[in-house]
This record gives sequence, C-alpha cells and structure tokens, in this order.
Amino acid sequence: MNGNELNRPRVLFAILDWGMGHATRSAPLIAHALDQNWVVHVASKGTALAFLRTEFEGTNVIFHTKPGPEIKYARRGNLIKIALQIPAFLSSIRSEKQWTVAQVAQHNLSHIVSDNCYGVAHPTVPSALISHQLQLPVPHALRWIAKAFVIQQAQRFKAVWVPDTSDFALSGSLASANPLQHQASIGVLSRLSLTEETGPWNRVGMVSGPEPHRSLMEAALRQWIMADSSPGLLIAGRPSGQREQEGNLTVWPNPSRAELSSALHGATTVVCRSGYSSLLDLAALGKSAILVPTPGQPEQLQLARHWKKRWGMATMSQSELERGSLPATTGEIFAHEPNVLACSVLQGFVTD
Repeated sequence: MNGNELNRPRVLFAILDWGMGHATRSAPLIAHALDQNWVVHVASKGTALAFLRTEFEGTNVIFHTKPGPEIKYARRGNLIKIALQIPAFLSSIRSEKQWTVAQVAQHNLSHIVSDNCYGVAHPTVPSALISHQLQLPVPHALRWIAKAFVIQQAQRFKAVWVPDTSDFALSGSLASANPLQHQASIGVLSRLSLTEETGPWNRVGMVSGPEPHRSLMEAALRQWIMADSSPGLLIAGRPSGQREQEGNLTVWPNPSRAELSSALHGATTVVCRSGYSSLLDLAALGKSAILVPTPGQPEQLQLARHWKKRWGMATMSQSELERGSLPATTGEIFAHEPNVLACSVLQGFVTD
C-alpha cells in the first residue's frame, strides 16, 4: 500500500448475496465513496457480486469474494426447510468474522459498511450495519429469541442504518418493533431516480429472488407479457445474460439505472417481488406495482401486507401468478428522493 492510500479512508462494503436487492441498494453508497476518492473494497458473492462487478466496471473498486450462508428454498416455500438451515447460517456468521479479521489486517481497513452481513464487523474498526429488519418476522412465541439475536448482533456495530423514513412508512414493524439506541433512519436507498423519460412497454415484470423461485417467476411473467399484444418488458435479473426479443416480449437481463427508471416510469402495469429493495425502487419513483412475495420469506409477506394497508398496493401469491390470475394495479405512493440523506450519513461516519 502506497502512502497516498494510507492518507485516504479505506472502506469495505460487505453486501448480502440473497438475490441482487442488497447490491442494488448499496450501489449509491459505493458510488459516493468513489466520488470522494476513498479506497473502496466491495465484498459479496454469487449474482450480487456479478452485478456489482458490472455496475462498477472500469472503476478502482477492489472486489472480494466473501463467505456467506447458502440458503436453499423449497419450491413452495417450506419454512421448516429454512429453519433447518439455521445452524449453517450461524456458522456462516462465524466464518464472516474470521474473514473480516483477515481483511482488516491485510488491507488496513479504516471503516466497514455491512449490508445485512452480521459477521462483517470489527472491534477496532468503525462498522455500520445497514438493515431494515430489526424485528425478524417469526411466530409470536419466538419473537423474544429473534429480538435478542438482532440486539446481540447489532451491538457489534458502531451504527445501525435503516433505509427508511423517520416514521418507518416503508418497512413498517420490521424496523419499528425493535428500536435500537444506535440506529438512525437514512431515507430511501435506490439506484433509480424519477425521470421524464418513459419506455414504450405496457407490462413490465421484474424477476428476483433465490432459486427455484426466480426461474418460476420468470416463466410466469413471460407468459403474462406474451398473453397481451402490447409491448412488454421482462427484467430477468441475470447480470451475465443476453438481451432477447420474442414477439412483443423484450428481455433485459440487467438494464442500466436510466433504462430501468424510464421503463418503470412509463409502464401501465408493473409486477415485482415485495422484497425491500424492490419496494425502495418503487418509492424512489413513486410507482405502484402488483407485489408478489417470495414463497417461504415471511419478511416479504409482511411487507406486502404493510404496503397494501399503507399505500393500497395490490398483492398476490406466486401460485396465483403462475396461474395468470393477476389483479388490477391499485394504490399510490409519492416519490421519495433517494440517497441524499444516506450519502450524508456515510460521509459523516467516515470523515468525522
């Protein structure tokens, strides 16, 4: 490491790799760090790391593959299957801790920003946790255990940042039910922004989530779009894929932020997961959508219910989507300016 790098903040961004949502919402913070000429390290794996490599191609980002849990989902979302993987999840946190100690020693890191990676924190390096899920959505009898687990993990971080408004309008009880003394709301995090440009597509389907649900959703959305004669767009969520055109169907594996913003802005009907990062994108654009929770993810089911109650959004199950039984688009949400507060908080965390 040369002397110039030693005089600059050396920040590690650790990103959870369950799909691409954590990667897309952390991208504006990584971009801000690059704009400040900090030494930027980014760690993830799988599709999240592939997306980030594409998003920041040609920059000075130093990429790492980090350990992390390999959660597997049943076709119809069996919670028992997920529960049986808890020991492996806890083991992965221990692996993250060991990995983090090695990275701090090797790269002389000055700060850590961890998007839902509980094990990526260090006792002598200021570490911040990004999470909207301070109360895990578990059965009532287990809530005290889940609450104690989150508090225990969060105590290892100097700060906890909740990507939401101060009244938790977007995350609801997931963030408000278990407040922490060192948490702060940082507003909407999204790589999208409101634009006057509008795409030509009537129906837009956004594919996301872990397998096998990602592929099941993609197949169902293809059928839904092609059942209509008007132009439709499928966002496939595959960073290494190729663009396709089949009749009225356009497939983009990984559109740019400008392309995605204009496509969603101009669409008559949008279908997407109720994963929190997808909801943050909708909030940034002020866009309604039909929400489809990933089977076996109670967080997404809870968020879909919250957005239906708070913003009037239509929701449906994946089984209904596969049968083609889509409801009409309902609800309305105003556009929330993204990233301004979050980047300000990051700036203060690193430079103060």
